[in-house]
Amino acid sequence: MTKSLRADLSLLLVTIFWGAGFPATKIALQTMTPFYHIGIRFTVASLLLAILFYKKLRNINKSLIKPALILSSLLFGVYAFQTVGIQYTTASKSSFFSGLAVLLVPIFSILYLKTKLELKTIISVITATLGLFLLSNTSTDTNFNIGDFLTILCSICYAWQLLFTGTYVQKHDATLLAIVQLCFVSLYGMVFAVISEPLPKDISMVSFWSLMFSAVFCTAFAFWMQTTAQKFTSSLHVALIFTLEPVFGALTSFLLLDEIIGVRGIIGGIFIISAMLISELQWTKKQTTSS
Repeated sequence: MTKSLRADLSLLLVTIFWGAGFPATKIALQTMTPFYHIGIRFTVASLLLAILFYKKLRNINKSLIKPALILSSLLFGVYAFQTVGIQYTTASKSSFFSGLAVLLVPIFSILYLKTKLELKTIISVITATLGLFLLSNTSTDTNFNIGDFLTILCSICYAWQLLFTGTYVQKHDATLLAIVQLCFVSLYGMVFAVISEPLPKDISMVSFWSLMFSAVFCTAFAFWMQTTAQKFTSSLHVALIFTLEPVFGALTSFLLLDEIIGVRGIIGGIFIISAMLISELQWTKKQTTSS
């Protein structure tokens, strides 16, 4: 198994956790505020990674701080917009608008990296975007609201975060980059929480364990895995894999929150999976030619 294929499979596992993270966040926010949720979630995640990889911490240096600050600022924007936005929209719609990064990454890649897109890549992006659109129309709430707008801002931040991560992991240790950026996000979250929100009280056990699930699997594991995997695959390919996230998001929202999937949602999921297959066929052909 090649490193690229292992990276793809690892990122697929990340999308499963992130898909489950949408209803988990919705549940956690029932008894706690958004910025305390972000602060606590990322504090637990950064501490967990620091404990697991404590031997690497001695290698942290000044050159790591600037890229970690940039990535953490974008990542905080992702979760601030998403966590606040999800309070005003459904988990299914939130997962769709977050998935729009798949459309933004190639656009930003052309502007930032001067990338030339191949025809199959363009077809994959268009197919995935169409699938996301169909998936977004599965909810009884069809009105565009402030929560949807905030989640679009989230996807803009995430598209840039993917691109910059792909650049920085080529020069820095991926694990250290993940730890430091998560640590910065936790600081941003706690500062905003202390300034703008009351101290959480009477947090339910369901909300607490939903928060812990998000901290361990959707944050610590997911961002360590994403940062590590981006050494071996492109930002655009990562974005295409992550289009499966709203498919898992819609499925888990249906199972846990009784949000309706419907025929359009199923068709949307098929389009997204088809986009992934097109992308993988392109990747396989490229690898065969080069070997």
